[in-house]
Amino acid sequence: MQGLPPGQTRIGRFIYYSALEPPVVDINAYRLRVAWAGAERSYTYEQLNEMVDVKGVYDFHCVTGWSVTGLEMEGVSMKRLLEGVQGTEGFVLLVGLDGYVATVPLEDALKGFVILRINGAPLTYESGYPARPFFPHLYGWKSSKWLSEIRVVDEYVDGYWEERGYHERGNVWLEERFKDGSFRHQKRSPMRAQERKS
Repeated sequence: MQGLPPGQTRIGRFIYYSALEPPVVDINAYRLRVAWAGAERSYTYEQLNEMVDVKGVYDFHCVTGWSVTGLEMEGVSMKRLLEGVQGTEGFVLLVGLDGYVATVPLEDALKGFVILRINGAPLTYESGYPARPFFPHLYGWKSSKWLSEIRVVDEYVDGYWEERGYHERGNVWLEERFKDGSFRHQKRSPMRAQERKS
């Protein structure tokens, strides 16, 4: 069993934060929009639940130093949601219903998934119901609650906390908590969608 990343302490349950005003969630009107290079898809909550392809036990790490371990999570892989995007260069903007944005390099995003259930139950509102992204090797601020949009872009853009000095990538094992000038985010090649077969 893998231990905790450096600088982390195990606690028994989540501590909830909300950088912006928590949104109203209308599950009947909810859609998760996925967009890149002119292509766009959207999914209802029901459709996302029918697409679940990830089930496992994971640890959640907050940049403030706490970790909740041994969480049974279920969701939809980013690889499935971003099927059709070519290559691993570029960035993913993760937008919440409250307007919160986190930026994740595409190569890291493809290692994650969108959580729909924890420990057998749907996400609670405080945890980001109906859906939130999760990347086991990245700090929790990259996991935008109340996820409403996944947008692939070819150039780096600061998200909410990145704009306030947090690291561009946020790898927990490298303790990438704050910007230190080592992360290069030059312009990348535009994303291309695979041609759809008719």
